[in-house]
Amino acid sequence: MPGKPYPEGALERLQKEELKILEVIDSICRKHGLTYFIDAGTTLGAVRHGGFIPWDDDADVGMPYEDYKKFCEIAPHELPEGYSYHDWNNTPGYYAFWPKIFRDGTRFVDNLAQQAGLNQCIFVDVFPYRVLDENPKISSSKRKEASLWERMLYLHYLEYPKIPKGTPLRGLFVQACRLVHKTVAQLWTPQMMQEYFDRALDTSHPGDEWVDACYATRVKYKTDVLFPVRDIDFDGLTLKAPHDCDAYLRNLYGDYMSLPPEDERYTHLPVVLDFGDGVNVMEQVSD
Repeated sequence: MPGKPYPEGALERLQKEELKILEVIDSICRKHGLTYFIDAGTTLGAVRHGGFIPWDDDADVGMPYEDYKKFCEIAPHELPEGYSYHDWNNTPGYYAFWPKIFRDGTRFVDNLAQQAGLNQCIFVDVFPYRVLDENPKISSSKRKEASLWERMLYLHYLEYPKIPKGTPLRGLFVQACRLVHKTVAQLWTPQMMQEYFDRALDTSHPGDEWVDACYATRVKYKTDVLFPVRDIDFDGLTLKAPHDCDAYLRNLYGDYMSLPPEDERYTHLPVVLDFGDGVNVMEQVSD
């Protein structure tokens, strides 16, 4: 949604906490020789602003699937004090297939987390990137299957997903989602859906295109756009980025160097933002 104003200084504090998490992820990956790259708007911020997009309130990283699996095994034991690894398997109300690294003691609860009962901290998302099958028809089918299971997990936890106002037949969609929510919860466990999701993009004939598995029907990237990853400056840190940031960002955003209108500068719109002192700073925001 368009950016909600944060109390003075709060967004900058939030970005500093997310920067600390990025530094921790980078340290673990370098120690264990794991490939990762800053992803999506985080890459855009690095290229266009030298760090966070000024109004951005989240950070993302991506990893090729084999490195991602190793990271998910290592991180819970390697994260320093004050940081923790979270996914649907260890966190009540967690409604996504990808994990997050939390800054313990803080809170960042948006509307979706609140509805799902997820006591979410300030976080960084970690996304798995999968190579697609060389056959376009097979890869298209597999991408749709992965997207289906991602939505199923979402509806397992969320009875009222976000459907933009003005959507045709919005009321019908809301009722349909409620019905699917009840059905999914009865038929499939999160573990079953995770297994189906992981298998959906398996291939014995890898091609030359990659996708973020959690948004599998969206943008595809050529191998040489993503890899080998390269160093990039991000608010004073040296992090890893896609090999060809220009091609990556043009593929994702088009004319990425042009600033969007102010009413199109999106945020996660937190309901609760607590930096660890028990104070919800969003209560200081006037409507």
